[in-house]
Amino acid sequence: MCSPNCLKPGSNLSGKERQTVITLSIIFVVVFSGFIAIQNLQSTLNNESGRGVISLSVVYGCFVFSSFFAPPFIRVLTAKGCLIICCVSHVVYAASNIYPVFWTLLSASAFVGLTSGPLWTSQGMYISQCAISFSQTKNVPVKEIFGKFHGLFYFSFAFPRVLGNSLSSIILMQGHYNETTTNSSESGEIMTCGVELCPEMSITQVSLEEPDPLIVKILMAAFTTLSIIGLLLCVFLLPPLPITVTSSQKSICIKMISSSCSCLVVNIEIAMILYIPSVVLFSFVESFSWIDIPKAYISCPFGVEFVGFSMALKGVMNGISSFLLPRLANLIGRKYVMTSLIIGITASYVGFLVWTPTDDGLPQIMGIIAVQGLFEGGFYTLLAALLSFMYAKKTEAAFASLTTWKALGNTVNIGLAYYLCERSRLYIMFALCTLSIISYVALEIHLQKKTKLTEVDYEEENETINVELRGAEDSSDTK
Repeated sequence: MCSPNCLKPGSNLSGKERQTVITLSIIFVVVFSGFIAIQNLQSTLNNESGRGVISLSVVYGCFVFSSFFAPPFIRVLTAKGCLIICCVSHVVYAASNIYPVFWTLLSASAFVGLTSGPLWTSQGMYISQCAISFSQTKNVPVKEIFGKFHGLFYFSFAFPRVLGNSLSSIILMQGHYNETTTNSSESGEIMTCGVELCPEMSITQVSLEEPDPLIVKILMAAFTTLSIIGLLLCVFLLPPLPITVTSSQKSICIKMISSSCSCLVVNIEIAMILYIPSVVLFSFVESFSWIDIPKAYISCPFGVEFVGFSMALKGVMNGISSFLLPRLANLIGRKYVMTSLIIGITASYVGFLVWTPTDDGLPQIMGIIAVQGLFEGGFYTLLAALLSFMYAKKTEAAFASLTTWKALGNTVNIGLAYYLCERSRLYIMFALCTLSIISYVALEIHLQKKTKLTEVDYEEENETINVELRGAEDSSDTK
Protein backbone atom coordinates (compact mmCIF):
# COMPACT_ATOMS: atom_id res chain seq x y z
CA MET A 1 0.00 0.00 0.00
CA CYS A 2 2.03 2.94 1.25
CA SER A 3 5.48 2.93 2.73
CA PRO A 4 7.05 5.70 4.80
CA ASN A 5 9.10 6.66 1.76
CA CYS A 6 6.15 7.26 -0.55
CA LEU A 7 6.86 10.97 -0.30
CA LYS A 8 10.08 12.51 0.89
CA PRO A 9 9.74 14.58 4.06
CA GLY A 10 10.49 18.22 3.64
CA SER A 11 8.83 18.50 0.24
CA ASN A 12 7.10 21.72 -0.77
CA LEU A 13 3.77 20.18 0.36
CA SER A 14 4.86 19.73 3.98
CA GLY A 15 2.67 21.81 6.26
CA LYS A 16 0.54 23.05 3.32
CA GLU A 17 -1.35 19.87 2.47
CA ARG A 18 -4.81 21.02 3.52
CA GLN A 19 -4.27 24.46 1.94
CA THR A 20 -3.25 22.79 -1.34
CA VAL A 21 -6.35 20.58 -1.37
CA ILE A 22 -8.56 23.61 -0.71
CA THR A 23 -6.85 25.62 -3.48
CA LEU A 24 -7.26 22.73 -5.93
CA SER A 25 -10.92 22.42 -4.94
CA ILE A 26 -11.60 26.13 -5.54
CA ILE A 27 -10.00 25.94 -9.00
CA PHE A 28 -12.21 22.98 -9.94
CA VAL A 29 -15.30 24.73 -8.58
CA VAL A 30 -14.72 27.82 -10.72
CA VAL A 31 -13.65 26.02 -13.91
CA PHE A 32 -16.29 23.28 -13.82
CA SER A 33 -19.24 25.52 -12.93
CA GLY A 34 -19.58 26.39 -16.59
CA PHE A 35 -18.60 23.02 -18.05
CA ILE A 36 -21.06 20.98 -15.98
CA ALA A 37 -23.97 23.35 -16.69
CA ILE A 38 -23.20 23.38 -20.44
CA GLN A 39 -22.93 19.60 -20.40
CA ASN A 40 -26.36 19.28 -18.83
CA LEU A 41 -27.87 21.58 -21.47
CA GLN A 42 -26.20 20.09 -24.56
CA SER A 43 -28.91 17.53 -25.32
CA THR A 44 -31.53 20.31 -25.21
CA LEU A 45 -29.86 23.49 -26.50
CA ASN A 46 -28.04 21.71 -29.34
CA ASN A 47 -30.71 19.14 -30.12
CA GLU A 48 -30.57 19.69 -33.89
CA SER A 49 -29.17 16.54 -35.60
CA GLY A 50 -28.01 15.32 -32.20
CA ARG A 51 -25.22 17.92 -32.25
CA GLY A 52 -25.06 18.23 -28.45
CA VAL A 53 -24.91 14.48 -27.82
CA ILE A 54 -22.29 14.04 -30.57
CA SER A 55 -20.11 16.76 -29.04
CA LEU A 56 -20.24 15.02 -25.66
CA SER A 57 -19.29 11.75 -27.35
CA VAL A 58 -16.24 13.51 -28.81
CA VAL A 59 -15.30 14.86 -25.36
CA TYR A 60 -15.36 11.45 -23.71
CA GLY A 61 -13.98 9.56 -26.70
CA CYS A 62 -10.89 11.79 -26.59
CA PHE A 63 -10.94 11.49 -22.79
CA VAL A 64 -10.39 7.71 -23.14
CA PHE A 65 -7.37 8.26 -25.37
CA SER A 66 -5.83 10.98 -23.19
CA SER A 67 -6.35 8.99 -19.98
CA PHE A 68 -4.14 6.19 -21.26
CA PHE A 69 -1.31 8.61 -22.08
CA ALA A 70 -1.82 10.78 -19.00
CA PRO A 71 1.17 9.47 -16.96
CA PRO A 72 3.82 10.25 -19.61
CA PHE A 73 2.35 13.69 -20.26
CA ILE A 74 2.41 14.43 -16.53
CA ARG A 75 6.04 13.30 -16.37
CA VAL A 76 6.93 15.75 -19.13
CA LEU A 77 4.64 18.70 -18.34
CA THR A 78 4.24 18.15 -14.55
CA ALA A 79 0.87 17.84 -12.83
CA LYS A 80 0.44 21.61 -12.49
CA GLY A 81 1.33 22.15 -16.16
CA CYS A 82 -1.37 19.69 -17.20
CA LEU A 83 -3.92 21.44 -14.99
CA ILE A 84 -3.10 24.81 -16.57
CA ILE A 85 -3.49 23.45 -20.11
CA CYS A 86 -6.82 21.88 -19.20
CA CYS A 87 -8.09 25.17 -17.76
CA VAL A 88 -7.25 26.78 -21.12
CA SER A 89 -9.26 24.07 -22.92
CA HIS A 90 -12.30 24.82 -20.73
CA VAL A 91 -12.07 28.51 -21.62
CA VAL A 92 -12.09 27.55 -25.31
CA TYR A 93 -15.00 25.10 -24.82
CA ALA A 94 -17.21 27.63 -23.04
CA ALA A 95 -16.42 30.28 -25.65
CA SER A 96 -17.26 27.88 -28.51
CA ASN A 97 -20.79 27.51 -27.15
CA ILE A 98 -21.46 31.22 -27.62
CA TYR A 99 -21.67 30.53 -31.36
CA PRO A 100 -22.02 26.72 -31.51
CA VAL A 101 -21.15 26.02 -35.14
CA PHE A 102 -20.79 22.26 -35.63
CA TRP A 103 -17.05 22.19 -36.43
CA THR A 104 -16.02 24.70 -33.74
CA LEU A 105 -18.08 22.82 -31.14
CA LEU A 106 -16.48 19.50 -32.08
CA SER A 107 -12.96 21.00 -32.15
CA ALA A 108 -13.40 22.51 -28.69
CA SER A 109 -14.90 19.23 -27.43
CA ALA A 110 -11.86 17.32 -28.71
CA PHE A 111 -9.52 19.82 -26.99
CA VAL A 112 -11.31 19.35 -23.66
CA GLY A 113 -11.30 15.57 -24.02
CA LEU A 114 -7.59 15.39 -24.88
CA THR A 115 -6.68 17.40 -21.77
CA SER A 116 -9.15 15.74 -19.38
CA GLY A 117 -7.16 12.54 -18.87
CA PRO A 118 -4.08 14.36 -17.55
CA LEU A 119 -6.38 16.71 -15.60
CA TRP A 120 -8.07 14.02 -13.53
CA THR A 121 -4.92 11.95 -13.14
CA SER A 122 -3.14 15.07 -11.85
CA GLN A 123 -6.05 15.76 -9.49
CA GLY A 124 -5.76 12.25 -8.04
CA MET A 125 -2.01 12.67 -7.63
CA TYR A 126 -2.44 15.99 -5.81
CA ILE A 127 -4.94 14.54 -3.34
CA SER A 128 -2.93 11.34 -2.78
CA GLN A 129 0.43 13.07 -2.27
CA CYS A 130 -1.12 15.66 0.04
CA ALA A 131 -2.71 12.85 2.08
CA ILE A 132 0.58 10.90 2.33
CA SER A 133 2.53 14.02 3.30
CA PHE A 134 -0.10 14.98 5.92
CA SER A 135 -0.13 11.47 7.43
CA GLN A 136 3.68 11.54 7.79
CA THR A 137 3.71 15.02 9.27
CA LYS A 138 0.89 14.39 11.76
CA ASN A 139 1.55 10.65 12.29
CA VAL A 140 -2.05 9.77 11.33
CA PRO A 141 -3.10 6.57 9.48
CA VAL A 142 -2.91 7.33 5.76
CA LYS A 143 -6.09 5.35 5.01
CA GLU A 144 -8.10 7.78 7.13
CA ILE A 145 -6.55 10.85 5.47
CA PHE A 146 -7.24 9.50 1.98
CA GLY A 147 -10.95 9.38 2.82
CA LYS A 148 -10.99 12.84 4.39
CA PHE A 149 -9.07 14.62 1.64
CA HIS A 150 -11.05 12.97 -1.16
CA GLY A 151 -14.21 13.77 0.79
CA LEU A 152 -13.17 17.44 1.11
CA PHE A 153 -12.46 17.68 -2.63
CA TYR A 154 -15.66 16.00 -3.80
CA PHE A 155 -17.73 17.89 -1.24
CA SER A 156 -16.47 21.13 -2.78
CA PHE A 157 -16.90 19.67 -6.28
CA ALA A 158 -20.64 19.68 -5.64
CA PHE A 159 -20.58 23.49 -5.68
CA PRO A 160 -19.96 23.87 -9.44
CA ARG A 161 -23.11 21.81 -9.96
CA VAL A 162 -25.01 24.20 -7.70
CA LEU A 163 -23.39 27.43 -8.95
CA GLY A 164 -23.36 26.65 -12.68
CA ASN A 165 -26.78 25.00 -12.86
CA SER A 166 -28.49 27.63 -10.73
CA LEU A 167 -26.95 30.36 -12.86
CA SER A 168 -28.20 28.65 -16.03
CA SER A 169 -31.78 28.40 -14.73
CA ILE A 170 -31.82 31.99 -13.45
CA ILE A 171 -30.56 33.39 -16.76
CA LEU A 172 -32.70 31.12 -18.96
CA MET A 173 -35.83 32.10 -17.03
CA GLN A 174 -35.35 35.65 -18.29
CA GLY A 175 -36.38 34.50 -21.78
CA HIS A 176 -39.83 33.84 -23.24
CA TYR A 177 -40.96 30.34 -24.15
CA ASN A 178 -43.62 28.65 -26.12
CA GLU A 179 -45.37 25.69 -24.58
CA THR A 180 -43.60 22.37 -25.06
CA THR A 181 -45.52 20.24 -27.53
CA THR A 182 -45.99 16.66 -26.33
CA ASN A 183 -48.48 13.86 -26.61
CA SER A 184 -50.62 14.06 -23.46
CA SER A 185 -53.46 11.84 -22.36
CA GLU A 186 -56.76 13.12 -20.96
CA SER A 187 -55.52 12.40 -17.42
CA GLY A 188 -52.57 14.77 -17.90
CA GLU A 189 -50.01 12.01 -18.40
CA ILE A 190 -47.25 13.06 -20.80
CA MET A 191 -46.89 10.06 -23.11
CA THR A 192 -43.55 10.61 -24.82
CA CYS A 193 -41.40 11.82 -21.91
CA GLY A 194 -39.60 9.99 -19.13
CA VAL A 195 -39.05 6.28 -19.66
CA GLU A 196 -41.08 6.33 -22.89
CA LEU A 197 -38.79 8.81 -24.67
CA CYS A 198 -36.87 7.39 -27.63
CA PRO A 199 -34.27 9.09 -29.88
CA GLU A 200 -36.56 9.07 -32.92
CA MET A 201 -39.36 10.69 -30.88
CA SER A 202 -37.28 13.71 -29.94
CA ILE A 203 -37.78 15.22 -33.39
CA THR A 204 -41.05 13.81 -34.70
CA GLN A 205 -43.18 13.67 -31.57
CA VAL A 206 -41.63 16.04 -29.03
CA SER A 207 -40.85 19.69 -29.72
CA LEU A 208 -38.33 20.83 -27.13
CA GLU A 209 -38.64 24.54 -26.46
CA GLU A 210 -35.63 26.70 -27.36
CA PRO A 211 -34.62 29.75 -25.32
CA ASP A 212 -33.83 33.18 -26.74
CA PRO A 213 -30.39 32.98 -28.50
CA LEU A 214 -29.28 36.25 -26.87
CA ILE A 215 -30.00 34.82 -23.42
CA VAL A 216 -27.94 31.72 -24.28
CA LYS A 217 -25.01 33.89 -25.44
CA ILE A 218 -25.08 35.86 -22.18
CA LEU A 219 -25.06 32.58 -20.23
CA MET A 220 -22.10 31.17 -22.17
CA ALA A 221 -20.17 34.44 -21.79
CA ALA A 222 -20.62 34.19 -18.02
CA PHE A 223 -19.31 30.62 -18.05
CA THR A 224 -16.31 31.68 -20.16
CA THR A 225 -15.47 34.35 -17.59
CA LEU A 226 -15.58 31.81 -14.78
CA SER A 227 -13.19 29.53 -16.69
CA ILE A 228 -10.72 32.41 -17.15
CA ILE A 229 -10.80 33.12 -13.40
CA GLY A 230 -10.08 29.44 -12.68
CA LEU A 231 -7.12 29.51 -15.07
CA LEU A 232 -5.60 32.51 -13.27
CA LEU A 233 -6.05 30.84 -9.87
CA CYS A 234 -4.30 27.71 -11.15
CA VAL A 235 -1.35 29.66 -12.55
CA PHE A 236 -0.70 31.87 -9.52
CA LEU A 237 -1.96 30.02 -6.42
CA LEU A 238 -1.53 26.25 -6.89
CA PRO A 239 1.87 24.93 -5.70
CA PRO A 240 3.61 22.35 -7.91
CA LEU A 241 3.97 18.74 -6.79
CA PRO A 242 7.40 17.39 -5.82
CA ILE A 243 9.15 16.00 -8.92
CA THR A 244 10.15 12.37 -8.48
CA VAL A 245 12.15 11.10 -11.46
CA THR A 246 14.53 8.17 -11.11
CA SER A 247 18.06 8.32 -12.51
CA SER A 248 17.45 5.26 -14.73
CA GLN A 249 14.99 7.23 -16.88
CA LYS A 250 17.43 9.00 -19.17
CA SER A 251 15.11 10.24 -21.86
CA ILE A 252 11.56 11.42 -22.36
CA CYS A 253 10.83 8.48 -24.67
CA ILE A 254 11.79 5.97 -21.99
CA LYS A 255 9.64 7.84 -19.45
CA MET A 256 6.65 7.78 -21.75
CA ILE A 257 6.99 4.09 -22.59
CA SER A 258 7.51 3.03 -18.98
CA SER A 259 4.58 5.14 -17.75
CA SER A 260 2.20 3.80 -20.41
CA CYS A 261 3.29 0.23 -19.66
CA SER A 262 2.69 0.78 -15.94
CA CYS A 263 -0.88 1.85 -16.78
CA LEU A 264 -1.39 -1.40 -18.72
CA VAL A 265 0.12 -3.53 -15.95
CA VAL A 266 -2.21 -2.04 -13.33
CA ASN A 267 -5.23 -3.03 -15.43
CA ILE A 268 -4.37 -6.74 -15.39
CA GLU A 269 -4.04 -6.95 -11.60
CA ILE A 270 -6.84 -8.83 -9.84
CA ALA A 271 -7.73 -5.89 -7.58
CA MET A 272 -8.15 -3.53 -10.53
CA ILE A 273 -10.17 -6.07 -12.54
CA LEU A 274 -12.60 -6.34 -9.62
CA TYR A 275 -12.58 -2.55 -9.17
CA ILE A 276 -13.41 -1.66 -12.80
CA PRO A 277 -17.15 -2.65 -12.83
CA SER A 278 -17.86 -0.12 -10.07
CA VAL A 279 -16.08 2.60 -12.07
CA VAL A 280 -18.08 1.73 -15.19
CA LEU A 281 -21.30 1.79 -13.15
CA PHE A 282 -20.47 5.26 -11.87
CA SER A 283 -19.68 6.50 -15.38
CA PHE A 284 -23.09 5.29 -16.60
CA VAL A 285 -24.79 6.94 -13.61
CA GLU A 286 -22.90 10.16 -14.30
CA SER A 287 -23.65 10.34 -18.03
CA PHE A 288 -27.31 9.42 -17.39
CA SER A 289 -27.45 12.59 -15.29
CA TRP A 290 -26.03 14.71 -18.14
CA ILE A 291 -28.09 13.34 -21.02
CA ASP A 292 -31.24 11.56 -19.88
CA ILE A 293 -32.40 13.42 -16.79
CA PRO A 294 -32.21 16.92 -18.37
CA LYS A 295 -33.84 15.86 -21.63
CA ALA A 296 -36.30 13.05 -20.85
CA TYR A 297 -37.27 13.87 -17.26
CA ILE A 298 -37.01 17.70 -17.06
CA SER A 299 -36.91 19.55 -20.42
CA CYS A 300 -39.44 17.31 -22.14
CA PRO A 301 -42.26 17.44 -19.54
CA PHE A 302 -41.52 20.76 -17.76
CA GLY A 303 -39.18 22.97 -19.82
CA VAL A 304 -35.46 23.69 -20.24
CA GLU A 305 -35.51 26.45 -17.61
CA PHE A 306 -35.94 23.82 -14.86
CA VAL A 307 -32.86 21.80 -15.85
CA GLY A 308 -30.46 23.99 -13.88
CA PHE A 309 -32.46 23.88 -10.65
CA SER A 310 -32.85 20.09 -10.81
CA MET A 311 -29.12 19.59 -11.39
CA ALA A 312 -28.29 22.11 -8.65
CA LEU A 313 -30.40 20.05 -6.22
CA LYS A 314 -28.50 16.96 -7.30
CA GLY A 315 -25.22 18.83 -6.73
CA VAL A 316 -26.23 19.73 -3.17
CA MET A 317 -26.96 16.07 -2.41
CA ASN A 318 -23.63 15.08 -4.01
CA GLY A 319 -21.80 17.46 -1.71
CA ILE A 320 -23.56 16.29 1.45
CA SER A 321 -22.85 12.62 0.74
CA SER A 322 -19.23 13.30 -0.33
CA PHE A 323 -18.59 15.02 2.99
CA LEU A 324 -20.46 12.67 5.34
CA LEU A 325 -20.11 9.18 3.87
CA PRO A 326 -16.29 8.86 4.10
CA ARG A 327 -16.59 9.65 7.79
CA LEU A 328 -19.37 7.10 8.15
CA ALA A 329 -17.18 4.56 6.34
CA ASN A 330 -14.38 5.18 8.87
CA LEU A 331 -16.85 4.50 11.68
CA ILE A 332 -18.72 1.39 10.50
CA GLY A 333 -16.53 0.11 7.66
CA ARG A 334 -16.15 0.96 3.99
CA LYS A 335 -17.62 -2.28 2.69
CA TYR A 336 -20.98 -1.73 4.40
CA VAL A 337 -21.32 1.83 3.12
CA MET A 338 -20.25 0.96 -0.44
CA THR A 339 -22.64 -1.98 -0.66
CA SER A 340 -25.50 0.16 0.62
CA LEU A 341 -24.68 2.86 -1.95
CA ILE A 342 -24.84 0.42 -4.89
CA ILE A 343 -28.19 -0.90 -3.62
CA GLY A 344 -29.42 2.70 -3.22
CA ILE A 345 -28.36 3.60 -6.78
CA THR A 346 -30.29 0.59 -8.05
CA ALA A 347 -33.37 1.69 -6.11
CA SER A 348 -33.16 5.23 -7.56
CA TYR A 349 -33.24 3.82 -11.09
CA VAL A 350 -36.29 1.79 -10.20
CA GLY A 351 -37.83 5.19 -9.43
CA PHE A 352 -36.89 6.52 -12.88
CA LEU A 353 -38.41 3.38 -14.43
CA VAL A 354 -41.79 3.52 -12.69
CA TRP A 355 -42.26 7.32 -12.55
CA THR A 356 -44.97 8.59 -14.89
CA PRO A 357 -44.43 12.18 -16.13
CA THR A 358 -47.49 14.35 -15.53
CA ASP A 359 -48.16 18.08 -15.61
CA ASP A 360 -47.84 18.27 -11.81
CA GLY A 361 -45.09 15.65 -11.42
CA LEU A 362 -42.11 18.00 -10.93
CA PRO A 363 -41.84 17.50 -7.12
CA GLN A 364 -41.77 13.70 -7.49
CA ILE A 365 -39.00 13.65 -10.10
CA MET A 366 -37.05 16.20 -8.05
CA GLY A 367 -37.24 13.79 -5.11
CA ILE A 368 -35.93 10.90 -7.21
CA ILE A 369 -33.10 13.09 -8.54
CA ALA A 370 -32.18 14.13 -4.98
CA VAL A 371 -32.00 10.50 -3.82
CA GLN A 372 -29.86 9.55 -6.80
CA GLY A 373 -27.53 12.50 -6.12
CA LEU A 374 -27.15 11.43 -2.50
CA PHE A 375 -25.95 7.96 -3.48
CA GLU A 376 -23.88 9.08 -6.49
CA GLY A 377 -21.67 11.62 -4.67
CA GLY A 378 -20.61 9.34 -1.84
CA PHE A 379 -20.08 6.42 -4.23
CA TYR A 380 -17.39 8.12 -6.31
CA THR A 381 -15.70 9.70 -3.27
CA LEU A 382 -15.24 6.29 -1.67
CA LEU A 383 -14.15 4.78 -5.00
CA ALA A 384 -11.38 7.38 -5.33
CA ALA A 385 -10.30 6.94 -1.70
CA LEU A 386 -10.23 3.15 -2.16
CA LEU A 387 -8.01 3.50 -5.25
CA SER A 388 -5.62 5.81 -3.39
CA PHE A 389 -5.35 3.21 -0.65
CA MET A 390 -4.82 0.27 -3.04
CA TYR A 391 -2.21 2.02 -5.19
CA ALA A 392 -0.53 4.59 -2.97
CA LYS A 393 2.81 3.84 -4.70
CA LYS A 394 1.35 3.95 -8.22
CA THR A 395 -0.94 6.98 -8.18
CA GLU A 396 -0.14 8.02 -11.78
CA ALA A 397 -0.97 4.64 -13.31
CA ALA A 398 -3.92 3.95 -10.99
CA PHE A 399 -5.71 7.25 -11.57
CA ALA A 400 -4.94 7.10 -15.29
CA SER A 401 -6.72 3.73 -15.33
CA LEU A 402 -9.61 5.18 -13.32
CA THR A 403 -10.10 8.08 -15.73
CA THR A 404 -9.71 5.78 -18.75
CA TRP A 405 -12.47 3.41 -17.66
CA LYS A 406 -14.65 6.27 -16.46
CA ALA A 407 -14.31 8.06 -19.81
CA LEU A 408 -14.89 4.82 -21.73
CA GLY A 409 -18.09 4.19 -19.79
CA ASN A 410 -19.27 7.75 -20.43
CA THR A 411 -18.54 7.42 -24.15
CA VAL A 412 -20.43 4.13 -24.48
CA ASN A 413 -23.44 5.38 -22.54
CA ILE A 414 -23.62 8.66 -24.48
CA GLY A 415 -23.42 6.65 -27.70
CA LEU A 416 -26.26 4.40 -26.53
CA ALA A 417 -28.37 7.51 -25.87
CA TYR A 418 -28.27 8.23 -29.59
CA TYR A 419 -29.80 4.82 -30.46
CA LEU A 420 -31.72 3.30 -27.51
CA CYS A 421 -34.93 4.29 -25.71
CA GLU A 422 -34.85 5.23 -22.05
CA ARG A 423 -36.46 1.96 -20.93
CA SER A 424 -33.78 -0.17 -22.62
CA ARG A 425 -30.98 1.90 -21.12
CA LEU A 426 -32.46 1.57 -17.63
CA TYR A 427 -32.38 -2.22 -18.01
CA ILE A 428 -28.67 -1.92 -18.87
CA MET A 429 -28.21 0.11 -15.68
CA PHE A 430 -29.79 -2.66 -13.60
CA ALA A 431 -27.43 -5.23 -15.15
CA LEU A 432 -24.44 -3.01 -14.32
CA CYS A 433 -25.61 -2.56 -10.73
CA THR A 434 -25.78 -6.34 -10.31
CA LEU A 435 -22.29 -6.85 -11.78
CA SER A 436 -20.88 -4.03 -9.67
CA ILE A 437 -22.13 -5.32 -6.33
CA ILE A 438 -20.82 -8.85 -7.08
CA SER A 439 -17.38 -7.58 -8.14
CA TYR A 440 -17.14 -5.16 -5.21
CA VAL A 441 -17.83 -7.89 -2.64
CA ALA A 442 -15.17 -10.02 -4.36
CA LEU A 443 -12.74 -7.07 -4.23
CA GLU A 444 -13.22 -6.61 -0.48
CA ILE A 445 -12.60 -10.34 0.08
CA HIS A 446 -9.46 -10.13 -2.04
CA LEU A 447 -8.15 -7.07 -0.16
CA GLN A 448 -8.91 -8.70 3.19
CA LYS A 449 -6.94 -11.80 2.25
CA LYS A 450 -4.07 -9.69 0.94
CA THR A 451 -3.97 -7.69 4.18
CA LYS A 452 -3.93 -10.86 6.26
CA LEU A 453 -1.08 -12.28 4.19
CA THR A 454 0.88 -9.06 4.66
CA GLU A 455 0.33 -9.22 8.42
CA VAL A 456 1.41 -12.88 8.51
CA ASP A 457 4.60 -12.08 6.55
CA TYR A 458 5.33 -9.20 8.93
CA GLU A 459 4.83 -11.42 11.98
CA GLU A 460 7.01 -14.16 10.50
CA GLU A 461 9.75 -11.62 9.77
CA ASN A 462 9.57 -10.33 13.35
CA GLU A 463 9.68 -13.88 14.69
CA THR A 464 12.77 -14.65 12.58
CA ILE A 465 14.50 -11.54 13.88
CA ASN A 466 13.61 -12.48 17.48
CA VAL A 467 14.97 -16.01 17.02
CA GLU A 468 18.22 -14.63 15.60
CA LEU A 469 18.51 -12.21 18.50
CA ARG A 470 17.92 -15.00 21.06
CA GLY A 471 20.50 -17.16 19.30
CA ALA A 472 23.01 -14.34 19.43
CA GLU A 473 22.31 -13.80 23.15
CA ASP A 474 22.72 -17.56 23.90
CA SER A 475 26.04 -17.70 22.06
CA SER A 476 27.33 -14.67 23.93
CA ASP A 477 26.25 -16.22 27.26
CA THR A 478 28.09 -19.44 26.36
CA LYS A 479 31.26 -17.51 25.65
